[in-house]
Amino acid sequence: MSEAADLAYDMPRRESRAESTAQAVERRIVQDRLEPGVRLGTRRELGELLGVAPQTVSEAIKLLEDRGRVVTKTGPRGGVFVAEPAVGVRLARSMMAVSGSENQVVEALEVRDILESAVIVHAAQAAHRAPELDGMLQALDRMRAATDTAEFYRRNLEFHAEIAELCDNEMLRTLYRGLLEIVQSSAPKLTPLPGQDPQKLRDGRAKVHADIADAIVRGDVTAARSAARAHAKHGRAVVARRP
Repeated sequence: MSEAADLAYDMPRRESRAESTAQAVERRIVQDRLEPGVRLGTRRELGELLGVAPQTVSEAIKLLEDRGRVVTKTGPRGGVFVAEPAVGVRLARSMMAVSGSENQVVEALEVRDILESAVIVHAAQAAHRAPELDGMLQALDRMRAATDTAEFYRRNLEFHAEIAELCDNEMLRTLYRGLLEIVQSSAPKLTPLPGQDPQKLRDGRAKVHADIADAIVRGDVTAARSAARAHAKHGRAVVARRP
């Protein structure tokens, strides 16, 4: 096998296998700071490395091409290569490159919180077909089903990642996703403040997130703004810490 065998992939937990595969490749490009033109391998090699079917590889490559992450070439030395990133992708890559310390994670959380309301509102004002909302609704169900605070917070981040995918402002979406990836890659814990009941905290947060999802499903921008304000208010009831 070619030099592609030296690359390791971290498969995130996502509902769509193609999306999981695309994110694994994308994460490797960012974390290893792979330069444009680096050969990732053939479709067959990527399928073997990632343990997915050829059809899944093809779907994932299409997702990555749409995001400007990879290009494909034919011929004896053809395959999948790292693309020259667009401006938005370069911004996300830059943020990922400086996400190594706890202070940087805290700063990423602060900036993410500032952008969050805008992401929610843009997701609500965009027209979405029912299948496009499935990822968000499934993430909400997983968050509601979480049985401990740490798992709840991980599912919380996944829920907001799905909302970002529905945001119709590409630059806002790219910035927000980059910040969210910094937080997710640090595996922070959600710690209740002194005197708080963890179950009551999760129930209250689940209700707030359900209101956000409902506003986006209905395309109700006014309700989305209201839910975003409630989310910001309740979000101050917890502290994110590295494990």
